[in-house]
Parts: sequence; C-alpha cells; structure tokens
Amino acid sequence: MPTEKPRVTVTLEPSTHEVIDRMAALQRRTRGAVIADLLDAVAPAMGRTVSLLEAAAAAPGEVKAGLVSVVEEIHQEFLMASGAGNRQVDGLFAAGSQGGVDPHVVTRGSGRKKRGGQPSEKPSKNSSSTRDAG
Repeated sequence: MPTEKPRVTVTLEPSTHEVIDRMAALQRRTRGAVIADLLDAVAPAMGRTVSLLEAAAAAPGEVKAGLVSVVEEIHQEFLMASGAGNRQVDGLFAAGSQGGVDPHVVTRGSGRKKRGGQPSEKPSKNSSSTRDAG
C-alpha cells in the first residue's frame, strides 16, 4: 500500500545507527518508525526555531542581531538541559553496572523472612494447618 507521506534518505553515523537498531528491536518496530517518532517529537521546537530564523532573515540588521542572540541563548539552554539529562541517564547506567542498583524485580512479600533469618513460605489459601481441628 503506497504512502502519501514524503520519504527521505538519511546517512547516519555507525553509533547512531546501532542505537536506533537496538531501540527498534526493543520496541519491535522498524528503524524508520523509531526515527519518525524522534523527528515528530522535535518538530514543534524545530518549527519555532525555523520561524525565528525566518523572522531574523526578514528583519533589519539590529533586530537580526537581537534575534540571533536570543536563538543562541535558547540553543545553549537546550544543550545544557539535554546534557544534564544525558548525564543523569549515564549515571544510572554506571550505578547499575557497578552493582549500585539491584535490577531484580521486587514483589510484595518477596523480602519476608521467618524468624532465624530464613525466607518464609507463604501459606496457601486452602491450608488448614493454622486452624484448630477441634
């Protein structure tokens, strides 16, 4: 079934391609779908930047300098914010690889212990061992 959506060809760095491959495999989606979602996520911000740049191109010299300054400032803030997020994620991965994070799933009652330090067994619903027979 042909699509009405435009297509583009993009050449990626090998490391970027590998990350996209991994994400696609984890999500059981195509690389194209992953890339399309990523671009759709940044399109609103990119649209605002394009509008500002278009306004700057049409503005007189003094206004252009002011707009360029604002765009550069916003760009720096974005880089700092995304860098901080990346550092946090990197820290989580580093902590996990050093044994600082326990990746095991914890379920309700999985940490219970009997007296003496041994794990307790959960009594079955049909167990009559706790009831008196007489």
